[in-house]
Amino acid sequence: MCLRKWRVKDFKMSEIKYALNKHYNTYISTFKETSLDDHHKDVENEYLCNDESQEVINFDKIIEDKYPDPDNYRPKVFDAIYIDEKKIYLIEFKNEKKPKNKAVIGKLVDGKKELDKILGEINVRKEDYNFIYCVVHKNCKPHFNRYKCGIAKELPRFSLAKYKENGLVSDIYTEDVNFFTKQFQKKTSKELAC
Repeated sequence: MCLRKWRVKDFKMSEIKYALNKHYNTYISTFKETSLDDHHKDVENEYLCNDESQEVINFDKIIEDKYPDPDNYRPKVFDAIYIDEKKIYLIEFKNEKKPKNKAVIGKLVDGKKELDKILGEINVRKEDYNFIYCVVHKNCKPHFNRYKCGIAKELPRFSLAKYKENGLVSDIYTEDVNFFTKQFQKKTSKELAC
């Protein structure tokens, strides 16, 4: 009789999703909750995405709890993590009228550094995954007037290209909510109601 040792990959959940859910299950949230921007005075408190069907990890909340005193030190990080097998989407929602490059870059750099620490603590090999940074910004109408919303033409926007080139992340998407919703369905085969 041959007894087989079961591994996480034998189940339908990836190792990273299993480990993060096990250690950070109280931070499981939705796109709707993580897309709320209530930190900026120049925008109304509104949700950038209204989807409640897909689970994400509220990474912003993890960091708030890990660093409870914002006056002492709290890194700026992306809002949510969505796990799709070997693809890990690091999602930052920007509802500001004119998002600043420095803030968007800082959230990627500090957020990825903090995520790497957490993955090390829970023994997940980050090398086994592709990390994709998604900056999802407000729809700018009409589309050709993006520059009035502070959105540059180049892709990826917000001067992020070098972070893909240097290997910090595998890919970067910087588009509006409509584009993100369509791409999400295309990449994951799951509906997203933003």
